[in-house]
Amino acid sequence: MQNIRKIFFRDVRALLKHPLALLIAAGLCILPALYAWFNIYSNWDPYGNTGNIRIAVASGDRGYTDADGGRVNVADTVIASLKENKSIAWTAVENQEAAVRGVSDGSYYAAVVFADDFTECMYQGFLNGLARPTVTYYENEKKNAVATKITDTAVSTLENNINEQYISLVVSLLFHQQKDVLQNMEASQLSEEIRTKIRKTKEAAGHFSAAVRSLVQANDKLAASMEGANSDLATIGSNLEHVRQGLSDVPDLQALADRLNAANARAVQSVSDALSQLKQAQRAEVAAQKQACYERFGTGIASARDSLEQLINSLQSLNAATIHVSPGIVLTQLEQQLQSLDAMQQRIASRAETDNAGMLTEMEQQLEQQVQVVQQTLQTTVSQSLARLGSDLQQASAEMSQVAGNIQEDIALLDTILTSSVTAVDLANQSFSGMAADMDNIGGKLDQITEIVDSVSEEQLAQGFLSFMQGNAQEYGEFFAEPVTMQTEAVYPVDNYGSGVAPFYTTLALWVGGVVLVSLIKVKAHTDGIENPRPYELFFGRYLLFLMLAVIQAAITVWGDLYLLHIQCLYPRRFFLAALVTSVTFSLLIYALTISFGDLGKAAIVVLMVLQIAGSSGTYPIEILPRFYQKLYIFFPFPYAINAMREAIAGMYEQDQTLYLLQLSLFAAAALALGLVVRLPFRRFYHFIEQRMEDTEMM
Repeated sequence: MQNIRKIFFRDVRALLKHPLALLIAAGLCILPALYAWFNIYSNWDPYGNTGNIRIAVASGDRGYTDADGGRVNVADTVIASLKENKSIAWTAVENQEAAVRGVSDGSYYAAVVFADDFTECMYQGFLNGLARPTVTYYENEKKNAVATKITDTAVSTLENNINEQYISLVVSLLFHQQKDVLQNMEASQLSEEIRTKIRKTKEAAGHFSAAVRSLVQANDKLAASMEGANSDLATIGSNLEHVRQGLSDVPDLQALADRLNAANARAVQSVSDALSQLKQAQRAEVAAQKQACYERFGTGIASARDSLEQLINSLQSLNAATIHVSPGIVLTQLEQQLQSLDAMQQRIASRAETDNAGMLTEMEQQLEQQVQVVQQTLQTTVSQSLARLGSDLQQASAEMSQVAGNIQEDIALLDTILTSSVTAVDLANQSFSGMAADMDNIGGKLDQITEIVDSVSEEQLAQGFLSFMQGNAQEYGEFFAEPVTMQTEAVYPVDNYGSGVAPFYTTLALWVGGVVLVSLIKVKAHTDGIENPRPYELFFGRYLLFLMLAVIQAAITVWGDLYLLHIQCLYPRRFFLAALVTSVTFSLLIYALTISFGDLGKAAIVVLMVLQIAGSSGTYPIEILPRFYQKLYIFFPFPYAINAMREAIAGMYEQDQTLYLLQLSLFAAAALALGLVVRLPFRRFYHFIEQRMEDTEMM
């Protein structure tokens, strides 16, 4: 350790003594941050400026004259709406030739041209052999690859809008043109309405006849039931006697309420006594006195616990009583306090294991607070709940007494009702019997009309269809054009594209920072003035300088991301933690490769950077990249660093960031194994390669 400190402090003093070297080191710390900042800023909101992308639009549409004599040109309407759309710079040109020429010479990224029969096909294409309205799209793929994707999206949106407009127009025209015809059909088919009325009358008569027959049958059953009703009164009287006996079995509710309150009062007194003994124990200085107070405290807690158990048993017995008043809230409160008393008994029983006086004092203070909470709860919350429970018990008792008093009146009323019902049933039997005979005659006449009514059943179905066809044509068109409504809810929303790519460019900048450090600062420490340096001392002695600069690079980069660019970041501290772990891991990995393999290691570092830029899923999803990257990317450190920063920027999910940082740390462990163990047997071989490269006087 002494040699490591000596090497590190010697490097720091060397930097401080040479202002130019210190200035270069400061530049090395700022350079990666500038790389990240400029890239993030340039990608801040690229799709917010698509209004500067020019797309030419031309129309040769000759229009169409509808049945009412009105002139319509759908292409002109679409172009007018496009000019109001600011997301793309839609530019109207004279004709198709001008549009194509502008795409060819690079004046426009793309062009859209409406055919000369566009409107005519919109109105008549469905009826004329399914002729489709045509729009021709020209795009310049040479000018810019990304711009082509943007114009493709814009034109696809335009195509969807035109399709929706076309469907809406066709459906609206279809329903609108049929509406007048259907109205005329209704005027000429008045006889159909008569047939409909007859059919409905027949159905109503049939239902009425069936209802009358059901009433006759029900009346017969009712008459039979009335005959046995008088015998049921005796059974009801017997049941009344059982009810009165049940009332005598109801416990003395007032005495029960008094017992509950008394048990609660005993528990409060026991808790108060225990609290007093605990305070005496706190003031006692002699161990014997303190022990006696502890024993009396435990006795008070046990007494309070017994009182609460009695109170709980009394409340639970209410469930078996005649009056069902739920004591659930009070039971829950009492069980909570009982658990608290159990916890206090365990605490006071375990005091012998506490040798530290400070810990014993802290335990006594905690016990005092717990006892005060229990005392306060029993005096206020539990007492109030018991008072409400007692009121409920008194109310239930009064209601039971009232019910018992009304039962006798109900029996007398039932006797009167049954007596009157016998007479009413006899009269109803006579009326229903005559009505049933009349309905039999009416049913015979309605059967003669049934055949006529059945002949128009299919026409009735057609009439229902015609009623549907006469609905609002415009509403039908809008519905069929867009029958599904899409609702979008963002999960882990990100304010802008710059914040979305900040993890990738910050990670890339920290890797670039590590590459710049090993390019300008020698990785091998001098052994002058160092006694018998071991390989690991030389390794860590010089690496501490790289570590210090890497931490500074991470701090500057994160500071600029947050306070210069103002990227979205929900967890700034975790973002800095992710950047710090990333920078340390990268610097250690790059340093180990360089000190182990020299220039070959530097070449490997560049290759790793190139592979990770393309295949780390920093910009494009890994699923759309070639299969080579999909298989290889899990062995790169970039994805884990990027994902850890994304968690801090957009939102955390469980322990994902911790997992990513642990996975990233595996690369640091691999770098240590490479720099401290793996490279040692091959030092002479790498030295031989370096000598041969120097012999060329070019490398």
